[in-house]
Amino acid sequence: MATIVISHIAADGTLVDGDTEKGDGTGDILKRYGFRWFRSIRQYGHPNSRDRAPRVVAIEAAADELRAAGHTVDVEIAEEVRPNDVVRADKHERLEDRREALAAKGDKLTREADSLMRASDAMVEHLPLGQPVMPGRRGRAHRNLLERSVTTAIRSAQTAEAARQMPARIDGSRRAEAYKERPDVTARRVERLEAEQRALQRRMDGLAAYPSANSDRLRRQYEGEMAVLEERIAGDRAVLDAAKEAGTFGRYSKDNVHRDDQVRIRGQWRTVVRANGKTVSLTTGYSWTDRYGWEEVKAVRCEHAQDTPDS
Repeated sequence: MATIVISHIAADGTLVDGDTEKGDGTGDILKRYGFRWFRSIRQYGHPNSRDRAPRVVAIEAAADELRAAGHTVDVEIAEEVRPNDVVRADKHERLEDRREALAAKGDKLTREADSLMRASDAMVEHLPLGQPVMPGRRGRAHRNLLERSVTTAIRSAQTAEAARQMPARIDGSRRAEAYKERPDVTARRVERLEAEQRALQRRMDGLAAYPSANSDRLRRQYEGEMAVLEERIAGDRAVLDAAKEAGTFGRYSKDNVHRDDQVRIRGQWRTVVRANGKTVSLTTGYSWTDRYGWEEVKAVRCEHAQDTPDS
């Protein structure tokens, strides 16, 4: 029987290590508890578990079933929560590695497309232009050669198109990363994380009031999730505080924006209907209004505003 170690480390996530073999039943058990086979590292693990709280209930349940099947199982869970700046730097490095891989793949596809086109041309370069194809068996070799040349040319065009898409994919990856770091997106993420934190606290309170058979494991899992949420919220709030000090976020609120003012949101100037605590309501030209968070207001046209925005 196999000796298996199920470990969770913030930097690596939840992984399974050990001398397992194909057909010994360990894979079927692990899959039932959310583990997947990672082909790149040839290990089982929980997807998207890096820098997240360990799924203690699933890990312990999988360990129990593996032990019942006769395997020796050790569970090692580190309680470390990495700081937000470390997590962002690590993620940026991984994204840059992927972009370099995409760039290298684009170069490889370009060379492959050129090679295929040269091969297509070489197949028919000895044939005189306009030479007719003989009917029947006499022209079979000629027809086959032309078909192979056309098929190879089509493959070359498809490969070249795939190569042309690589720069767009790299630029899209950079834009997506920059979008997540925008102050307005960060503010919305903080609100979402705080809502998750409140919901988690309610579950923890309910667990204390109504304990169950898995109370200890659930409590450990909830505590880990709470620690991660607290660190993520604190890190994002630090980013927002820095943006406010730099004057790139939090400039506008109901204190300096009023009804009938003009605000620029998502590249358009809109008229204010109502200024709320967290949102601003804008006209749409119809019977309803749109609401946006204050973080999306980029400029204001108002006699009370301190800044005169560019039109």
